[in-house]
Amino acid sequence: MNVISTMVGLSIMGAASPVMLDMSLAPLIAQKRAQNLGVAESAAVTYAAHHEGASQLSDNTPDGCDLTETATLAYEITCTEGEGKYRMSAKRSFRLLDAGAAGNLGVYSDNDMDGFDDVTGLPTHYWECYSGWKGSSSDSLKNNCDLGGKYVIPAYASLYN
Repeated sequence: MNVISTMVGLSIMGAASPVMLDMSLAPLIAQKRAQNLGVAESAAVTYAAHHEGASQLSDNTPDGCDLTETATLAYEITCTEGEGKYRMSAKRSFRLLDAGAAGNLGVYSDNDMDGFDDVTGLPTHYWECYSGWKGSSSDSLKNNCDLGGKYVIPAYASLYN
């Protein structure tokens, strides 16, 4: 009986050993993949954060990273780390700032003297100025706003001198 029990036990162990080997290696594989993902993600996030809202791209793309332009002034960086089944990649998008865009908050002009920038449409005075203000014509109510007066945003003061 002992010989039969030993043979049955050994055959079960022989059949189960590949599964047990996989189970024992799975945490090591997951750890290496996680480590590679951390390196790839760190490179992608750092590059994207550094360039978000910048006026131009720098010349130094990190090793293992590819940069592609997805739209005008919009980019995507893909960073990869590792080989084979340990290979992991991370992708991040970012956008450069257009020097003439409204998001740049540039000071342009107020030729129609309505209290709003002609290019961006942004108000040129603090909000207290616009309380009850209906425009710049002589028949409109302008109880708080003199263009270029005390409520002008300093960046726009030169438009009203």
